[in-house]
This record gives sequence, C-alpha cells and structure tokens, in this order.
Amino acid sequence: MTQKILVCITIQQNSRRLIKKGAELANRVGGELHILHVEHGNSILSKNDSAQLFEELFDYASELGGEVHVVCDDKVPERIVKFIKDMNITQLVLGETMRSKIHRLITKDIKNYITSTTPEVEVMVLEREKPLNIKDEKAFS
Repeated sequence: MTQKILVCITIQQNSRRLIKKGAELANRVGGELHILHVEHGNSILSKNDSAQLFEELFDYASELGGEVHVVCDDKVPERIVKFIKDMNITQLVLGETMRSKIHRLITKDIKNYITSTTPEVEVMVLEREKPLNIKDEKAFS
C-alpha cells in the first residue's frame, strides 16, 4: 500500500516549513504528498495578501512534488477527516497554531478529533519556530 502524507496548511509563511517536512516524509517512504488548505466560509482568498502568498505556497508545494487541494468549509476538523478517509491518507502533518493557550487548545482539539476518528493515521504536530530575540542575535555576531 502506498503511503500518503497529508500536510494541512494555512495561508501563512510558516506553512512552507510544514510542506517541507511533509515532502521529506513522502520522499523517505516513497509516498504521495498532498497539501490541504481548508478556508472558513465560502471564499478562498478573503484576506488582501492571501492570493500572492497562496500562489507562493502552491508553487513551493508543486516544486516538491505535492498535490495541492483547497476547499471551503466552516467545519475544519470534519473536513480534514473526510479528506483523510476519501484519499486513504496514512500520515498527517499539522502545525502548531498561535502561541496563546486558546490556540494551543484548538490545535490539540483538532488533533484529538482527528486521532479519535481516524486512529489508523499517524499524526505529527510541528511546533512553531521561535523567533530569535536580540540576545540570541548578538550571540551569533
């Protein structure tokens, strides 16, 4: 059975790191790479700079051999699970959301929902990269 890796992204720069990790996993196991963006509501590009960033992420994912899927839905976790089942996904890469406790709980809730409804899928949550602070920058100069 072919391994199928799914990377769930949002339209932000941090998603490049998730796509790269998914591509590394797909290459390691000789599997397929799928990238999914679920947009809330019914308009894919509701923010001003979304179109350009989405195009950059789409191009990057394509360069790494990924197939990009974009859907609109108000029920993000349910839509991800439907995609997982429809595409027979075997591994999932998620990114940690914002730093606040509320956003971490939301990420945990999404992960818990997905793992409870699709226990056969291996889920990996990548922590956000921490920006360098001024002290760290001085250490490198």
